[in-house]
Amino acid sequence: MISLFKGRNSIYLPVLLLCILSSCKESPVSIYSENPHYFYFRRKPIILITSDHHYGAVIDRDFDFKKYLCYLSSSGMNLTRIYPGGMFELPDKYIEGSPLGPKRGRQILPWAKSDVKGADSLLAEAGKPSFKFDLDRWNPEYFARLRSFVKEAAKRGIVVEVPFFNGMYEDCWPLTAFYHGNNIQNVGKYEPGDCGFFTSSLPQNSDVLLYQEAYVKKITQELNEFNNVIFDICDEPSLQGLPGGGCKFLPDSQVVPWITRLKDVFTETESILPKKHLLGQTVQNLSPDFSDQTWCQWLPTEYAGPAAKALDKDYRYNKPVVDVESNFYGISLTKNPYNTDAVRLEGWWFMTGGGAGCINLNGEYHAGQENGGKDTRTIIVPQKKILKKFMESFDLSRLSKSSGVEGPGGNVIFNLLSEKGKQYALYAFHGAFESEWGSHFTPFRGEYSDSLIIKEVPPGIYSGKWMDPGTGAIIESREIAWSGGDMILRTPEYNLDIALSILKKK
Repeated sequence: MISLFKGRNSIYLPVLLLCILSSCKESPVSIYSENPHYFYFRRKPIILITSDHHYGAVIDRDFDFKKYLCYLSSSGMNLTRIYPGGMFELPDKYIEGSPLGPKRGRQILPWAKSDVKGADSLLAEAGKPSFKFDLDRWNPEYFARLRSFVKEAAKRGIVVEVPFFNGMYEDCWPLTAFYHGNNIQNVGKYEPGDCGFFTSSLPQNSDVLLYQEAYVKKITQELNEFNNVIFDICDEPSLQGLPGGGCKFLPDSQVVPWITRLKDVFTETESILPKKHLLGQTVQNLSPDFSDQTWCQWLPTEYAGPAAKALDKDYRYNKPVVDVESNFYGISLTKNPYNTDAVRLEGWWFMTGGGAGCINLNGEYHAGQENGGKDTRTIIVPQKKILKKFMESFDLSRLSKSSGVEGPGGNVIFNLLSEKGKQYALYAFHGAFESEWGSHFTPFRGEYSDSLIIKEVPPGIYSGKWMDPGTGAIIESREIAWSGGDMILRTPEYNLDIALSILKKK
């Protein structure tokens, strides 16, 4: 593919030509017009469910992304997330083999290398010189890999979520191409202790911002022809990560203008391109909330605690809400254990609470183990598939978050989706938000049978099925001849969580 560009002033024509030749028959992922709480793709409403690698499938040369995507597709998963190079981590930062922390010298980034030595040694293989990046030249090898990844995902019906940036960490800043020690332009002249400048409009970041704009523009251009892509500006932009896991928080006055400028770059770039893609921005966790603004078309959120706030505060804006990041399976980010039960609970809870999609961040995916580990293959992904099948059994056109359910209180947590008098999706479990900051739920296993009330159910003949979310087995199934009013339900005995579908018979 030929691209005509010189530095930041690029003239990009091939996307337009390819789209004309293909007659632009398909449309990118969009908002479902009949119910804007969900996405629409390939002529049908969709919910997005996956268990995901740590976002570095493209920037880690050693990660066999085709093998990974084949596994997701064969297992019924339809979503993945990538960081395209604006931020990445030290090798093995959280867990050995993490693709967001490629091995020494195995990073592949959007910018070409110069012949000037002196970049961080972790950007070169051991014993070899480390050459600085030339921020005015793109790396064709990287963009070939990026496009190949999205193309392979498209073949398999997998949607790719692309955040351009992440809030910066002190240990990550010296590795990035924007850091002054790693580029020949000598931009980014601030040190790790001031890494929060990276997502700010402060003068100290003004030279970096020019190249951040160019990067957003280039990624937007390169991926314009693909339909299976949705974007967001920055994950956790208010975060400045410190050594030892601490952090500082940037004020909105610094972050809002930065996000707004990059949003403008994205929309201005797409305005002259054939296809228009959805753009979002993190809500309720380390980010200003843009959920009421028209340009913010979908709402990424993360972790159980902030995700609960997003569903409570932002659902009213009638946009898809997606839990894009969970606690890190394999190495919990908190002291409380994060096990396969917790993974299942948060997915079911979020989707039956009104979510449009859910990602489980899973450390069992890494180079050499692109199919995940034993827990992924035998428990996590099979249970995600059960959740996806359950959600797809309902008519999404009229399904919405409902407060019309009551339970016994205590440690019973429950959610209800409904179309009054037509369909009801209920989920209940015993647990609590983990005590530190709500990264996940702590499961309480036991022997339970609970009373639940669905309020004001119209009269009719309904089909009800109680299901075990862990196995997909139907526990109890019966016809309900209902005369109208509050429907009192007694669950079958269960050990942790249970799901119920009620459909009006035609």
